[in-house]
Amino acid sequence: MSTVVGLETVELAPDEIITLNDYPLYDMSVFRAYVDKSSRGENLPLVPVIEKDLVKKYINDSLLQKLKLFEQTHPQARYFMLDGSHRTTALTRAGRTISAVVYRSDNDIAIARDTASTGQILKSGTLDLSFAENCQVLDKHFTEKTYFMTVKEKTNKMAIEGLL
Repeated sequence: MSTVVGLETVELAPDEIITLNDYPLYDMSVFRAYVDKSSRGENLPLVPVIEKDLVKKYINDSLLQKLKLFEQTHPQARYFMLDGSHRTTALTRAGRTISAVVYRSDNDIAIARDTASTGQILKSGTLDLSFAENCQVLDKHFTEKTYFMTVKEKTNKMAIEGLL
């Protein structure tokens, strides 16, 4: 696992992360490149996540009710992913855990932004937003596509449908 000074990094199972609803993956060549790296045991850039309980403070009541129903059957899903669908799917496909960086504050995002030049964290739009703004983006994203799925479920669904 990669470590980043000043940030909490964790190793997560694919059923611990609620994935973004960008199904199926939009660029299979990126996915295949990550599968190759994962299969060789290479470290991939850290996936940014926020603890589910922190995100709950920012989501609308209707979505919160749907999330509570999801939690009943997915108690292990503790984090929302902000970015990294290709990486998480590739790592899951390779049977590996997912190295993630946990954001809890604006300061965490500022450290991550400064670290992006090392390649440990990918540059993405999440680094241009505050912590609250990232949570609001999750609220908007899941309000528009109102369903929840773990990385494991997404990967399994893609495999069953012959997309991997």
